[in-house]
Amino acid sequence: MEFSELVQQRRSVKSYEPEKTISDAELKALFDDVVLSPSAFNLQHWTFIAVKDAAMKKKFREAAWGQPQVEECSVAILVCGKLDAFKDALKIYKETPEAVQQKMVPMIHEFYEGKKQLQRDEAIRGASLAAMSLMYGAANRGWATGPMIGFDPEKVSTLLKLTPNMIPVMIVVLGHQKDAPRPRSYRHPVENVVRLNTLDGPGLKGA
Repeated sequence: MEFSELVQQRRSVKSYEPEKTISDAELKALFDDVVLSPSAFNLQHWTFIAVKDAAMKKKFREAAWGQPQVEECSVAILVCGKLDAFKDALKIYKETPEAVQQKMVPMIHEFYEGKKQLQRDEAIRGASLAAMSLMYGAANRGWATGPMIGFDPEKVSTLLKLTPNMIPVMIVVLGHQKDAPRPRSYRHPVENVVRLNTLDGPGLKGA
């Protein structure tokens, strides 16, 4: 499928066929693509918790303010951001030339060490980039998805046993769409959201 067609077809879906399942093999193939998403310094700030078990999905739904799609989807995926991803720099750069390691690893640690807000910002940025790859990748394979921020982060963190260095960024539900998609809602015109050179510059019209 052409990417533009994929973008046009993708919707944020809320209703799923609860009897549909996804195999671990298909989920693995999807995530093989997702983990190629970009991240600052290639630190790969993401971790995913794929909840497939029916009993766990039921509890997950309760922590997500009772929203049915969390329980009815084929898999409910918690997208997490790793706050201390910079500590993985040595592992990530171990196969690069020695000169690159000596330059990059100390620089990365200096860039992030002790900067809590930056660590949080980067965790959210990296995880969000990967979440978008997840949604487009799923659409390309014929699955519907929906991103969600409607959940209690403390309850979700406790339920899914997140460690203190992990923060819940969003839930992505994935499955077979049950109801026909609604018409796409309003989108701001491109010329209103893409400005040339400065914020007060002209809007992009393409002609």
